[in-house]
Amino acid sequence: MILLTPRGVDKGRMVSAEMVRCHLDEPAPADASSEAPTHLAVYRRCPMARAIAHAHPPAVLALASRALLPDPSLLEEGRALVPRLEIVAPVAPGSEQLASACAEALARAPVVVVRGHGVFCAGDDLWQALERVEVVDVLAGIALSDSRMGVEI
Repeated sequence: MILLTPRGVDKGRMVSAEMVRCHLDEPAPADASSEAPTHLAVYRRCPMARAIAHAHPPAVLALASRALLPDPSLLEEGRALVPRLEIVAPVAPGSEQLASACAEALARAPVVVVRGHGVFCAGDDLWQALERVEVVDVLAGIALSDSRMGVEI
């Protein structure tokens, strides 16, 4: 059994009782997040992914709009937590195409950037997945700041 965030709930104000329970061998419940198909596809294909965090960090989105990924080597945290990133072409949020593309990419790397949509980060637990979101966001911010200062990215 896995837990998914509910559809239409402010994640910052959500309480644990609002989480939606789902079995891996069943379709996502109607009250689960619209990204439930992606989460289910990743868990089914990537047993090493014990938790997944999905977010829409503006700096990551801005960098990905140029078809670029942040450079993990810019920070020790990047080298430790994000040894590899993958990028996925833009596809409809919540679609089976997105689910398949993310599951395939997360089988190769702990972080996937979806152009025009955000990131999916896998981890040993939710805290590690969230840490990866944060590190990728910081790395993207550094890359964008460098480009504003005339540094080639």
